[in-house]
Amino acid sequence: MPVGEDALTPSTAKRGHIIKSVPFIHHFINVALKLVADVELLKPVRNALKTVEKHRETILARWASGHNNARIEAFNGIFQAAKCRARGYRNDDTFITIIYLLAVPIQNLIKST
Repeated sequence: MPVGEDALTPSTAKRGHIIKSVPFIHHFINVALKLVADVELLKPVRNALKTVEKHRETILARWASGHNNARIEAFNGIFQAAKCRARGYRNDDTFITIIYLLAVPIQNLIKST
């Protein structure tokens, strides 16, 4: 595998592929806008296409970055589980304690005290 600036990692390869597809995406949006231009019922679709066109560069940069929201979704799952288990409790401290008990393995809690 080459080393240095010419080395292609999966993320740089993906980024290059996405950059090459920019003209295609621009063309697709223009054709789609022409197809829905005269139909009043499709006004929300026109608005969505214009929004995608307006933020195209940001969308492609985000797509190429490889980042995702998995950690946020994991936290949301923990909070939802805590909410179910804390049903009936009126104290915020109890809710926070249940989140800690669900999110942190008990052996880590014992070591920290």
